Amino acid sequence: MSSSDAHPSAVGTNTQPGTSTVPSTDAPTQPTSESTTKDSQVPPQRHAGAVGLGPAYKQGAGFGDKLGGLQEEIKGKITRNPELVEHGRERRTGILKKKEQEQQDEEDPFAKPS
Repeated sequence: MSSSDAHPSAVGTNTQPGTSTVPSTDAPTQPTSESTTKDSQVPPQRHAGAVGLGPAYKQGAGFGDKLGGLQEEIKGKITRNPELVEHGRERRTGILKKKEQEQQDEEDPFAKPS
């Protein structure tokens, strides 16, 4: 079935191959002096490409840590165990996760022969 047999509303615009309504440019555009000065004023990229995935991604306490920490705090207060209350507070605020990360950073993975 050719396009001449079809109703005009069934045939979209610019359906013929090789035709385009957008004018093509033969010569590539050269950067202007404005764009080069803008690039020098842009701060360096410090993320992995998507917003929110930077070097500090997932370093704080997550929702599960907050709930678990609150549970430990309540359990420590009921049992009158100040160490458990402190551990729960550190877990809830993310201090415990930061301490664990610092301890992992101090370990040298190449010091132990495998």
